Amino acid sequence: MDIEHRKTTLGDDASIYSRTKDTVTKEELKNLPLRQKLDYFKDYYLIGAVGLIAAAAFIIYMLYTSVINPSKDVLTVAFLSNTFISETEEMGAEIKEYIGIERKKDYIGVSYYDTTDYQMNLAYMTIAGARQLDLIVCSYEEFQNQANMGLLADMKELLPAETYDKVSDSLVTGHIVETDVDGSVTSVGDELEYGIDITESAAIRQYVTTSADRIILCAFAAPPNRENALKTIDYFLQE
Repeated sequence: MDIEHRKTTLGDDASIYSRTKDTVTKEELKNLPLRQKLDYFKDYYLIGAVGLIAAAAFIIYMLYTSVINPSKDVLTVAFLSNTFISETEEMGAEIKEYIGIERKKDYIGVSYYDTTDYQMNLAYMTIAGARQLDLIVCSYEEFQNQANMGLLADMKELLPAETYDKVSDSLVTGHIVETDVDGSVTSVGDELEYGIDITESAAIRQYVTTSADRIILCAFAAPPNRENALKTIDYFLQE
């Protein structure tokens, strides 16, 4: 150790510098004046101590936000292709208030996917494949595509009897289509009520830009947040 040129708050003649840090004994530290003890700690341990405290604080924060009090996606709504929505956060906040979600860290995920774009369609199919999707809003043409792929829930089975009766005149049917590896149709499923026509919905008029003649609301097969999805269907039925 170059004691002569070493920058330190201890005096150059301090006996503590006559040996390496590892050879300084507890007895020697004990006998140092308080000021020199503090200076020694600052020179050799302060940075490490600060680093340990910062690491501990980070670990505690991560545990709190991810385990003890994590944010939670309580509903996911996907708008597809010709139902463009830019104010996704605003609609999410409005739905959250409507269905009565009080916990601040819970959120409603509202997203737009253009299924004609490869990357956006891939992102959409990823969340669908992971079963992280509750409701879908799309044009009638896109609704038929979604029904053909078998992604939608039968409204007759999903909706409470009161809601089903309320929307009975607005229900839209589709069917599942199975194909072989060449794309040839091998079977066509029964016509089922997979969607609700919400063209006149106040939310659609307020938030959605579209050239489609009809806008359809449908639910993903086995929506992960079923209760909130049912409440949000009522939100979209407002005119």
